[in-house]
Amino acid sequence: MGTLNSSFLFRSQLRRVISIAIVGMLICFCIVLYGFKHADRTVEKINRDRLFHLREACERTNNGGKNTIETSFYIHVKNESLLYCLVFKSGTTSWFYNINRWAGISEETILDDKTDNFNLARQKYPWENPRVLLTSMKNTYSFIVVRNPFERLISAYEERLLGQLHPYFKNLSHQIYRRYHDDGNHFGIPSFEDFARFVVEQSRNKKPSDLHWRPINDLCTPCLARYDSILKMETFAQDIEYLTNRTQLHGKIKPVQMNRSRRDRVDRLIEKYFSQLTKQQFDDLYDVYRIDFELFQYSAERFSKYVKQKE
Repeated sequence: MGTLNSSFLFRSQLRRVISIAIVGMLICFCIVLYGFKHADRTVEKINRDRLFHLREACERTNNGGKNTIETSFYIHVKNESLLYCLVFKSGTTSWFYNINRWAGISEETILDDKTDNFNLARQKYPWENPRVLLTSMKNTYSFIVVRNPFERLISAYEERLLGQLHPYFKNLSHQIYRRYHDDGNHFGIPSFEDFARFVVEQSRNKKPSDLHWRPINDLCTPCLARYDSILKMETFAQDIEYLTNRTQLHGKIKPVQMNRSRRDRVDRLIEKYFSQLTKQQFDDLYDVYRIDFELFQYSAERFSKYVKQKE
């Protein structure tokens, strides 16, 4: 009898332990699920606030001073029901990689340094005229990826003018140097100050700047577009997760690193380069990208603190 009671007690305790464990697991699952949903709602609110701010800023700036939508840099990926405006130096490498991969192009071709992935994408996803593009925006998930204008400028300077990986940028780098240095050196490397002066002068003279540092407002005319998402490089991981949750891209976006790694931390680069500028040079440069700063809620404060206080 004692053995039977012990066995019954053991089974009873075992059932209790199992029940407690199951309840505990369900509670943990609910907490995790709540966390995911809460995080997703938070990102959704952030995205909604970004879109609302864009509309308000567009009203304040008279549509960024634009009257006609620029269609050249929108890519309509019909097979994935996506419409993407590419901002060079703002994650385009990863998006080109995935967009061209979805088109059936081999990784070997996409990752080849000689491949122009923008033109490659255009072969599969042709340019749309303004009327068709605006209609496409109503029927597809439309998004843009942006970045702090001055971080984007630093990235362009480092990769394109210092890296000189392409003959065009190697030649442009030497041209900019000769423009501001009369020392007989035909192959000098321009300083960031030289580059900043060049960007300002091109803007003032109404000359189209290179795509890698052209203002977002000129590339995508965002005030004349309709977006479902504004992704930022500064919060890219959570933003891309939000995008995949609202599209059919789960498991389809593959990360890739094609650009060479940055030489220094971004805060070190900001100090290194913006300490070369006078306050007037900084103000002139800010004016080139002022609309971008306003439209996408960016601040130039952490850059301005390094500017030379005396001329």
